[in-house]
Amino acid sequence: MKNGFKKIDAKSLHYLPASDMHPADTYFHFSFANYHNPDRVNFGVLRVLNDDDIKPHSGFGKHPHRDMEIITYLIRGELTHWDNVTDVEETLTKGDVQTISAGSGVWHSEQNKADEWIHLLQIWIMPPSNGLPVRYNKHHFNDKERQNRLLHIVGNNSNKDQVPLYIQQDANIYVSELTDKNAVVKYSLKEGRQGYIYNFAGSLNIKNLPTLAKQDSIEITAPMELEFSLAGETAHFIIIEMSF
Repeated sequence: MKNGFKKIDAKSLHYLPASDMHPADTYFHFSFANYHNPDRVNFGVLRVLNDDDIKPHSGFGKHPHRDMEIITYLIRGELTHWDNVTDVEETLTKGDVQTISAGSGVWHSEQNKADEWIHLLQIWIMPPSNGLPVRYNKHHFNDKERQNRLLHIVGNNSNKDQVPLYIQQDANIYVSELTDKNAVVKYSLKEGRQGYIYNFAGSLNIKNLPTLAKQDSIEITAPMELEFSLAGETAHFIIIEMSF
């Protein structure tokens, strides 16, 4: 991996269009369901990153998970969620982030009951051990919190008092939405840490690194001072940072 980074463009990802059998247009970053690529199984503890557009009046019915940290970031639309931890059906909207520590086992469903498509990211992070207690939480972030700045949306046990949401694994998740042509967002990737950056809307400059077009991502495995700015009109991106 030259210079501690590797760029993955959208053509390298596995795209599955929605059909009568599958409710979502999805980009799979890593092996998932019927897609298996031995070269794309995980990046550190990051096991799944699915970029989903879910059709109106469809979704994923009740199904189980265990021993996984599951994070949902809602970009557009209204997602109706149910799980057997809260046993409450609720609707997530743009800016909502949901965390589920599946641990010893949880059932949930995710449905689009509206007339418009939903756009969301679903992230799975492997936990530090199996059989952990099941936890569920969510938080709403408004647009201004991430516009032209880096917003820390999910932390871990070491910084959980500083972030609205946390998971059990030693990882952090940040998002930013650049709209100002003069905006510069900085992030320091420290020694012993690695990062997965995914630009899911617009076009993103990263100083001294390749530009990320829409649905491009980059893996960084070396300490690095990162500087982000617009390469087009807008950019919306996520950083998933973790230990080696």
